[in-house]
Amino acid sequence: MPEPKTTNPCQKAAGYRRFLRLGTRAWLALLLGFAFFYFYSGGGPNQASRFDLDRALLEQAKVSIDSYQDNTIDKAFYRGHHYSEKAPGSSLTALPVLALARVGLRFLGIDAVSNPGLLAQVHLATAWVATLPALLMCLVLFDWSIGRGFSRKGATFAAVALGLTSPIWAYAGLFWGHVLSAFCLLYGAKGVMTLARQPPLKGATRAALLAGLATGWAVVTEFPAAPAAVLLTIFLVWKLRPWSRWVLQLAAYAAAATATALVLGAYNLAAFGSPFHLGYASVQLFDGMRSGLFGVTRPRADALYGLLIGPRSLLYTAPLLLLGLVGHGISIARARGRRVAILSLLVIAYTILLNASYAYWQGGYTYGPRHLTIALPFLALGLAPLFDVLWGFLRRLALAALLGGVLLTGIAVSTYAMTPDEVAKPFSQLFWPAFREGRMAAGARYCDSCGGAATNLGLALGLPPQRSLFPLLLGLVVGGTGLLMSLRHSRRGGQWLRGAGGGRRWGDRRSPPHKM
Repeated sequence: MPEPKTTNPCQKAAGYRRFLRLGTRAWLALLLGFAFFYFYSGGGPNQASRFDLDRALLEQAKVSIDSYQDNTIDKAFYRGHHYSEKAPGSSLTALPVLALARVGLRFLGIDAVSNPGLLAQVHLATAWVATLPALLMCLVLFDWSIGRGFSRKGATFAAVALGLTSPIWAYAGLFWGHVLSAFCLLYGAKGVMTLARQPPLKGATRAALLAGLATGWAVVTEFPAAPAAVLLTIFLVWKLRPWSRWVLQLAAYAAAATATALVLGAYNLAAFGSPFHLGYASVQLFDGMRSGLFGVTRPRADALYGLLIGPRSLLYTAPLLLLGLVGHGISIARARGRRVAILSLLVIAYTILLNASYAYWQGGYTYGPRHLTIALPFLALGLAPLFDVLWGFLRRLALAALLGGVLLTGIAVSTYAMTPDEVAKPFSQLFWPAFREGRMAAGARYCDSCGGAATNLGLALGLPPQRSLFPLLLGLVVGGTGLLMSLRHSRRGGQWLRGAGGGRRWGDRRSPPHKM
């Protein structure tokens, strides 16, 4: 009789290491990237307003959207012409990619202004302006949490919670500016805190340049980010004393931020005849924008309730992120990452108060309060310190809550990522009935130049709606397994994983802890 085959333990271990060779950061990128890029959440007036500006610039070399304004209600009217009312950052970020896409479409024999051509461009713009920044934001959060001295497991918990248990998952599939602005502000804050460390790190001038560019572009993309950007700048200037030692870094930061301001001023000048005239000053149809400062007056109790604990609030759409407040409190109490915690709390408090003062705080057709988006990564910054103090049953409970949050958010994103604002209780009245009946990507269909209908990868592959999430489930299982195994076998302190040959593997970086 032939002898039964046996598995060589060394071969098994080598195969195990090959599975882990990408490292925790790369597994995290694969998991989140697959989840984000799986969904396209459709078009709408908000998306059309941004895309119309791109079309006007590419097709007519104009900033007025007169030829396209019929497909959106989000527009400004000034001196006989229509303009996008939105901050121009998201449209300008998409512009070079769309210009290249039109070259590719012509090469393929597709008319760039035909319905298929326009729809392809909106999909590409969404991926570039929203989906990719959502992924990068989670990776920045992961890196920063490790750089602050917290564990790799805690950093992973925070990144997955931000990406898959909050409205970020829904907004990653929409051609809006909120995700891009939040990513830029988080990246700018990380750069500012890096510069504030003593002694100064090598490459401080480059870090200052990137921080100024990111912070400024956050404002060009979404105007409500301006006070948060000013807060970061004040902190940087106050921390880099005496200024004579930091002339190059301060000059680099100021030059980059000024460059973004000049871009905004040039756009406003071309559209409205003044670098200081914003599109919101000439908005149509929304009378609430004429009260106070572009609709911002004073905080209201009903708005605070709706933002924090109402049926469409952060309590229902991002409950794990709210626990980040506890984590920030732990950081302050333990004097570990205290400055980051205080800065985060200030950004969070400002964002909540601003939106509670805004006439349209609900945000229209949106999953969760979209005007709070810039606060979400700063809430998530508190999750790594919270996770690291948990043990035993509490840590298992946190992981169970994470899985539950992924499930509930996935149900919402797969059905109605753009949630109609007239629905009082979205989950019980909309998300779950649609999911139970297999009605995926069930939102309203808009014209192709407005972004078209919502869809997902499974539908694009020809699967029936009831089975369109099977590839997503498979990808999440594979990515989650790889992520868990890499965390289990990574060395303590976030060192490099080593394969059979003992070499470094891509995806994990040595990140010495620092106090911030």
